[in-house]
Amino acid sequence: MKIAFFSECDYAPGDLKGDMRKAIKLALKYKGLKVTDPYEVSVIFTDETGIREINKNYRHIDRATDVISFAFAEGEGANFAPFLLGDIFICTDVVASHAEKYGTTFQEEMVFMVVHGILHLLGFDHHKASERTQMREAENVVMRQLFPQWKGRGEE
Repeated sequence: MKIAFFSECDYAPGDLKGDMRKAIKLALKYKGLKVTDPYEVSVIFTDETGIREINKNYRHIDRATDVISFAFAEGEGANFAPFLLGDIFICTDVVASHAEKYGTTFQEEMVFMVVHGILHLLGFDHHKASERTQMREAENVVMRQLFPQWKGRGEE
C-alpha cells in the first residue's frame, strides 16, 4: 500500500503520519479489503483558500469545507486501475476550528478527516440518513481503535 502526503500550506503532519496510515489501513479492513493489496491514496493538506477553490470548481459550492475526496474508482476508465483509491484534500484551518467546535483535539480531528475521506473513497456516503448511520458507525469503529477515548464528534 502506498500512501503519499503532500502539503499546499504550512502544515506538515509529522508524527501524525503514522496514525493516518494506520487509520487508512483500519478503514480498508473494516470494508473487508486486504491491506497487502497495492492500494494507493494521496492525502493533501491545504488552507481555506485552496479547499474553497476545489469546492467551488468541483462541487459548485463557494465555501471552505473540512475534507473533499476524489475517488478514482468512479467514472470513465475506473476499471483500469482498481487499486488507485484517490485523493483526500484536508483543510487544516477548518480542522482547527472543528476541533474547537466539537471538543476534539487537533490531532484527533486530523485523523478523523483522513478516516472520513478514505471511507468516501471506499464508497461510503452520508446524504441519506441510512448512509450517514453506516458511515458514522464505520468512522467510530476506526477512530476507537486509534483513540480509545473517542466518543464521536457529537454533531448529530
